[in-house]
Amino acid sequence: MSGPLQVERDVEVGRWIQAALAEDGTVAAVVPDVFEAYARVLHPASLSLPPDGSRRDPQHPELPFQPKPVGVTWAETAELLGLELAEGTWYGAVGEHQVALGDGRYLNPPEEGDAPLEVLTAILETVLAEEGDAELLAAVWEGRGLDFEGTGFAVMVAGDETMTSAERARLQEELTRRARLEAAASVDPQVRMAMRDGLVLGLPREGWGRGHVLLRGRLRDLEDPAWVDTAGLGWPAPDARHPIGPGRTPNLLWPSEPQGRPAWMVATDLDLDSTVVAGSARLVGRILGDDRLEAVRALPSTRIA
Repeated sequence: MSGPLQVERDVEVGRWIQAALAEDGTVAAVVPDVFEAYARVLHPASLSLPPDGSRRDPQHPELPFQPKPVGVTWAETAELLGLELAEGTWYGAVGEHQVALGDGRYLNPPEEGDAPLEVLTAILETVLAEEGDAELLAAVWEGRGLDFEGTGFAVMVAGDETMTSAERARLQEELTRRARLEAAASVDPQVRMAMRDGLVLGLPREGWGRGHVLLRGRLRDLEDPAWVDTAGLGWPAPDARHPIGPGRTPNLLWPSEPQGRPAWMVATDLDLDSTVVAGSARLVGRILGDDRLEAVRALPSTRIA
């Protein structure tokens, strides 16, 4: 791998985490109960805006311009909907589907299973400033965004009155084939090899269908979000013709030493809408006070699933 993270084929270096995790849907099921303090960083939701009829879509002039969704915090969402969110989960309070606000706007749920890149960057900048640089280990789930053999997706073909349905179907099949090849090329061969060889760590347990590829690098190399461009974790190339979405960010990050007792840990479970940061009281205090993040204090017993 040419990027900042290199595949770690010895998955035993992360085995202690399996033994330390609970199985009860709490913070301790995501991060071991060995740290002084914990915080949940809430992933932002987004608000889809109505089309702007005064402007045209530059790629499809026959359609009105569609503004990009804007990010909204959980606190802003709570005010919009009259709900209490921070102490529970988004899906428990709002549900998993888009919510129509009645004025042409739609509220979209936060990203789950991966920390949004801007959120992870802010967290790691704070960790670096507080704890200093360190060699780290990262665990990335081997599924969505890395395993394109098992991913179902298709490239949509815009309507063309001159094409028959059979021609359109053949074009869609060919474009989907190209998109799949392009997507597979965005995953580093060493990552694909680790998945093929079964060199993955099951988190929280083996046999749960949650194998994670382990990677090794340095914290300072992840401070600049441009690291994803060479990470080999499914991020599309700038010149990609058929990008299928953003790539993956690590589901777990921790310093490699001392083994079994790291100074900090950053974890995003596959089914969660928030990222847990654990470490010293001082580090967690800085996370809670970072106005780039929406974070709430947590305990190992805090239920988050």
